Formats: sequence, C-alpha cells, structure tokens
Amino acid sequence: MLRIIRVLWLTLWLRCPACQRGHMFRTLFRMNVRCPVCGVVFERDHGEITGGMAINTVLVLLIAVAGAAISVVTDYSAWLIIGVTAVVMTIVGVLFYRHARALWIGILYLTGSMFEDV
Repeated sequence: MLRIIRVLWLTLWLRCPACQRGHMFRTLFRMNVRCPVCGVVFERDHGEITGGMAINTVLVLLIAVAGAAISVVTDYSAWLIIGVTAVVMTIVGVLFYRHARALWIGILYLTGSMFEDV
C-alpha cells in the first residue's frame, strides 16, 4: 500500500515512477517519450493517453456536479453559477492535464504495463 501511495505521489509531482528522479514533461504540454534519467518509455502504445484523459474528465465532471449542487442549495442566479462553473472547469481541466497523464503513467507502472527496456 505504501508503494502505491509513493508512486502516485511521485507522479503527481511529475516524476518518473521507475527511477523517481526524471521529469516526465519537458514543457508545459509536451511529455518526454523516455525518462531522461533511466530511459523508461512512458507511453509504449498509441491510445495510452486515453487513461489520463479519463482521469481529467472525471475531475472536471465532479466540478460540474458540485456546481449543480450549489445551484440547488443557494439562491444565486443559475446563469451566474453556470458561468462560474464553466470557467472553473476549463481552468482546472487545462491545469490538471499534465497531472492526469502522469497519474495514468503511475497506474500503468503499478500494473506492470510500464517497464525498463533490457
């Protein structure tokens, strides 16, 4: 259990789960193909990005549900809540993109789908 928490924590800090030192991203939205330290390939197959997209989508949808709940229990204008919720969803979706992809890489590592080349 501690290993799972450690790996997911490292990936939230955008570190390689294999060596714990390499950076996963080289720019704001460009992921390294390989870890610059240990050389492990982060995404081996096409389509592995969809797991990170799913994590990001779930987070953004949770924000939408929270906005809907706020609109039910408060007396604020529905349009105001919709506008604020849409802005928050957009900002969080863009800013959490790297972390969602990194979390998915951590999950792939924990399940044995990411390994070092020999």
